[in-house]
Amino acid sequence: MKKFRNIITTILSFSMLFTSTAFVFAEVDELWGVPFLAYGASLSEAELAEIHDIFGLTDLEEGRDFDAIYVDGNDMVYFLGQGNPNANMLSSVLIRHRGAGTGVEVSILTPDYITRVTATQYATAMITAGVTDALVEVAAPSPVTGEAALTGIYKAFSERGVELDEDRMAVAQEQLQLMASIANELEGNENFDPALVDQAVIEIQSELVEHYDDTGTLATPEEIQAIVEEVLAYHNLEDLLTPDQIQRIRGFAANFQLTDAITSAEFRDQLDQMADRVGSLIRDLNINLDNIDRGAIATWWDSVVDWFRNLFN
Repeated sequence: MKKFRNIITTILSFSMLFTSTAFVFAEVDELWGVPFLAYGASLSEAELAEIHDIFGLTDLEEGRDFDAIYVDGNDMVYFLGQGNPNANMLSSVLIRHRGAGTGVEVSILTPDYITRVTATQYATAMITAGVTDALVEVAAPSPVTGEAALTGIYKAFSERGVELDEDRMAVAQEQLQLMASIANELEGNENFDPALVDQAVIEIQSELVEHYDDTGTLATPEEIQAIVEEVLAYHNLEDLLTPDQIQRIRGFAANFQLTDAITSAEFRDQLDQMADRVGSLIRDLNINLDNIDRGAIATWWDSVVDWFRNLFN
């Protein structure tokens, strides 16, 4: 596969570290000042206090050290283009904006309660939608799908004067649903690793961007099919996914390349920043991913987790 292959695989494997570990926030710029918290509007007073505690924020009675908005079902319909205006919105998100070109990182602080959306899926959907340079933490007080948090991310950027492109937000939602639904449909299949679908979908995006760079044209349906087949074969997914699932991936790919992300240097820069961070870690640990098998990757990943635990302790 082309040059994005090893970069994207490494990026998305690395991002799984942040599904249960809070960020050490650093290098936050002054554009937003204090963090921005988007609450699910259905939270009770007790749940609000719990959310504050999870995020480590000052209690409201002591003087707030963050800005806040509420996100309800009407916001979901507006920003995601679908949903129920009366939806029960509980998941919440804390966002810190940082300097240009530093990338997007996501941490799910309550992984047992965000049942549908992974950290990788949040991050990739955000980048597809045009969100840039953000450190994001997601939490909920009880089991929820997590879509309210994505709505909160979009609304927070809108409140700060960053208007995201509607077409890109729609495709980002399609991407999120595609990855989550395939993982749900194949849950229980011991031969299936849902992280591989996340990797494959982002990799397909990268291949389409590269195709446009090389040719100056969008990929034809036949070229999209070839790209999808090649990526899925590389990850040994072609025999695990159903024809319908593969068709949905091709449909997403076709819709993605119709957005301005296909020509966006910023879209590529966000992935590059993630790749740079992962590359630095790999160099520090003297690991060559091209020369290790799946079993060795598991051992390597344990060393990565231990390395970060030692760093943060």
